[in-house]
Amino acid sequence: MANKKVTLMRLCKTPTGWRRLPIVMGANGKVRPGYALLNGKPVLLEGHYELRAYEGTRTVYQNVGNNAADALAAQQRESHLMIARDAASLAGAEVIAPELKRVNLLVKKDEFIQRHLDRGQIRASETSTIAIDGFLEATGIAYADQVTEASILAFYKHLRKRGNQDRTIYNKHASLFGFFKWLGLDTKKLADRPPSYTEREVETFHADDLRTLFASCTPYQRVVFETLLKTGLRMQEAMHLTWANVDFRRGMIYVRETMNNEQGGDVRIKDRAERSMPLPDDLAVTLKDWRERHPKTKLVLGTANNTPNSKWLLSLKRVVKRAGLNCGRCQGCRKSNECSHWWIHKFRATYTTTLLQNGVDVRTVMAYTGHADMQTVLRYLSPAEDAPMQKKISGIKWM
Repeated sequence: MANKKVTLMRLCKTPTGWRRLPIVMGANGKVRPGYALLNGKPVLLEGHYELRAYEGTRTVYQNVGNNAADALAAQQRESHLMIARDAASLAGAEVIAPELKRVNLLVKKDEFIQRHLDRGQIRASETSTIAIDGFLEATGIAYADQVTEASILAFYKHLRKRGNQDRTIYNKHASLFGFFKWLGLDTKKLADRPPSYTEREVETFHADDLRTLFASCTPYQRVVFETLLKTGLRMQEAMHLTWANVDFRRGMIYVRETMNNEQGGDVRIKDRAERSMPLPDDLAVTLKDWRERHPKTKLVLGTANNTPNSKWLLSLKRVVKRAGLNCGRCQGCRKSNECSHWWIHKFRATYTTTLLQNGVDVRTVMAYTGHADMQTVLRYLSPAEDAPMQKKISGIKWM
C-alpha cells in the first residue's frame, strides 16, 4: 500500500551542512518558528520548511517557505487533499485543489525587512529595501507566483537603463535573491547564476593632486579629508567619530560601535568588528588644533550643529572643480561638471595602498583597515604608480 502521509520538515543550515530535520511543535499545537530537532534537541536554525510526500517509491519535497504558520497550513491542506484524492480515485472521480492564497510581495517585503532590523542588520535592511523596491518598480509585479526569469531580466535591463554599473547590479541581485530564497522561490530557475562584473583595478589619489586639493580646501574640508586620508576610516565611521575615541596620549584612534547614539541613532560597524589604528603625528597636530577651536563638540568631524555630516562627497566635488582637478573626459565632467574620478572611499584606498607600499605587512594593514580577508587587501598592492617604482621598473635589463 502506498505511503499517503505528508510530513512537514525543516531544511536547515547546520554546522555539518544542510539537513532536513523534524520540526518542533509547541504546547499550543503550533510550529515553533525557525526551530528544528537537531540531535534530539530543539535548535533555532536558518532555513525553510518543506513537505515530504511519496509518489510510489520516490520521495518528493515541496518548498513551503519560511513562515511556520503558513507551512503548517500547507501540510494540513496537502494531507486532506491526499485523502480526498485517494477516496475520489476509488469512486472514479477527480479532486481539483483550490487555488492557494497568493503571496503579496509588498507585504512580505515589510516582514523581511523587519526581520533584518530585529537582528540588528541595519545595512542589510537598507540594501534589501533598495533592491526589492527597484524590482517592484521595474516589473510592476505584485505576487510571488508572477516572478519569472523574464521579470528578472527586465529588472537587470531597468538597472542598466538607470545607469547602474555591473558591480551594483550584482549587489542588488544578491539582495533581491536573498528575499526570494526566504520566500521559498526556486532561485535556480529564476537565474542559474548571478550577473557578472569586471573586478576593477584599485584607484588611488596621486600625491600631486592631493597637494593641489588641500591647497583649495576650507579649514573644515581640510581636516575632514586629511583624517580620511591618514586613517583609512570608512565614511560612516568618520562621520560618527567622537573625541572620546581619539587618544592623543597613546597616539591611537578607536573605531567603536555605539548604541542609542544621540547624534545619529545606532552606529554599527561593517562586519561588526571594532578596531584601532595609529594616529599619525601630523594628523594629531591638525586634530588638536581643531579641537581647541571647537571645544564644545562631541563629534570630531560633525556639522556646526554637532550632527553627522553626510555631504562630504558633494563638498569634495566642489573643491575638485575649484582646484581645477576635473579630468574633463569622464561622464561626470561632461554631464554635471563633477569629476567621476573623485569619491570619498578613494581616500581609504589611498591609505591602504600607501601603508603597503611603505612596508607595512598585510596582516597589520588588515587590522588597521578592518578588512575581513587577506585577498581583498592584496588587491591594493597593484596600483604602484609612484616615481620610485617607475624608476625601479625602468632600471630592469630586459635583454
